[in-house]
Parts: sequence; C-alpha cells; structure tokens
Amino acid sequence: MARATARAAGPTPAQGESATNVSHDLGPDTELDIEPEPDIEPEPGAVVPARVVLADIRDTPLSVDECMAAVLLPDVGGIALFVGTVRDHDSGRGVAELAYEAHPRAAAEIERVAAEVAAGASVRAIAVAHRTGHLRVGETAVVVAVGAAHRAEAFAACRRLIDDIKEQVPIWKHQIFEDGAAEWVGAR
Repeated sequence: MARATARAAGPTPAQGESATNVSHDLGPDTELDIEPEPDIEPEPGAVVPARVVLADIRDTPLSVDECMAAVLLPDVGGIALFVGTVRDHDSGRGVAELAYEAHPRAAAEIERVAAEVAAGASVRAIAVAHRTGHLRVGETAVVVAVGAAHRAEAFAACRRLIDDIKEQVPIWKHQIFEDGAAEWVGAR
C-alpha cells in the first residue's frame, strides 16, 4: 500500500496572508508524492505504529466518507468519527453564519497534532480535515476519523484529537449573529 500526500499547486500564502485562498483538494494541478511502504509484514501480534493518512485544511466542502475510508484498514475493528457542524446558536444568541480563517502554518500544525495522537495511542490510522472560509448553518466544519483494533482506543484517540486540534491549531472562527453583531472565537 502507498501513502499519498497532496500538495496544492501554485504559490503558498505570504506571511500574514489568509490561508483560505490555498486549496488542498485533489484538483487537476495537484502533485502527489507516492512513498511506497516497506513490503515487510509485521509479526502476528506485533504492535504496528499508527499512520496519519490524511491531515488537511480545505476551503471546499468536507467528506465524512473520505475520512472514514482513509482509516478503514484490514486490522481496524472500530472507527470513531467526530463531525463538527455549524450550529444556529452560541451562548443564547442566534448564529447566521461563520467564517474560519487559518494561519499559514495551520496545515503543518494539524498534521503535527495528528502525528502526536497517533504516536501516543493504540490506533492504526488517523484522518482529519478542517474547513476554512464562509460556512452556513448545518455545513460541516471538521471531520476526524480514527481507526483502531478496538472501539475504546478509537473513541479515546478521536476525542483527544479533536480537543488538541481546537486547543493547538491556529484556526479562528468569526461568528456572525442574526442581530448583525460578530465575534472572533479562538483568537488569542
């Protein structure tokens, strides 16, 4: 099996520029680095390190199916999914829409956080995708999928991963309320 890493074609954002202009989806100009995995089969019962199969920030709609398929490996017996959506309220106020902005280093940070969770947990595969740009109520903002041999490990790693992403990855939410007021969430 090979690991594919997508890189968006074209220039990267300059320091301080919004990363929402960079698309990480697999378009016609996308380059793929294919790294073959060793053909060495692990010993039965051996602990195989988890892999970060997908860690991405996109300005296009997210796919739960893509993340789930990414972690569906032969030795996975349980998959835990977290899907974060835009809700219509926050702290008793009606939310009309919101926008996510990502720091230029956010893609590297989300991959780092996923790798840390993979290294510290008994899981086989991790996939995470976070959305940027304007989103309406009901749209998917983040998808996290963790595949493990057993459900307990998958649930624990999934929860840690989404919590660590919210705490450590520089992605900020700009909420626009129904009354016209707005606020930034997560900006420090």
